[in-house]
Amino acid sequence: MTLRIWEPDAPQPSGAGKYRGALAEGYDAKREQSAKWQVEQRVVQDMLMDLQPGSIVLDVPIGTGRFLPFYAERGLECWGVDTSEDMLKLAADKAQPGQKVRLGLGDVRTLSFGSLGGQVDVAVMCRLTRWLSPEDCVTAIRRLMFLSRKRVIFTTRVSDHPHARPLALYADVLIENHWRIARDEPGYEEPYRIVALEPINIQTTA
Repeated sequence: MTLRIWEPDAPQPSGAGKYRGALAEGYDAKREQSAKWQVEQRVVQDMLMDLQPGSIVLDVPIGTGRFLPFYAERGLECWGVDTSEDMLKLAADKAQPGQKVRLGLGDVRTLSFGSLGGQVDVAVMCRLTRWLSPEDCVTAIRRLMFLSRKRVIFTTRVSDHPHARPLALYADVLIENHWRIARDEPGYEEPYRIVALEPINIQTTA
């Protein structure tokens, strides 16, 4: 499948996102050499290593497409969503010829692919919780759990920050939907976590 613009079955965001123009163009260069970025890259990729080729990863917000080379290497299909058209254009430039990538504007809080859940294997939500209210964080995780068959991976600061979102915030939604915290890894520093959620009854295959 060649690269094509993909429009999720969801209301379009009211704005084009925070990262536009020069902020979008300089996003990677400002961050990719940092310890935080490198730990995120390593841990998120490790959390995806068990996926079989052809598995679908929902990456929201996909940003500049930092994980696209890894998805291509592992033979994973990517559905990338962002509120910024400029970031989506940069992500499109990173897609390799013939790589299975679908990109489109969308907001994680209202994202939908029709009435049925379980449309993707894994959802990745990196560096977003600080931009969402606590209530919207729960809404986002609930939406990703509905859409994902196997796993939801997200990053979050759990303490020592005005925008900290403790993992206890998600306790009720996990119980209601019969999911659990499968992995909780430290990021570049202890209060910053990389978390993997999975259904309690998930069946893994070698």
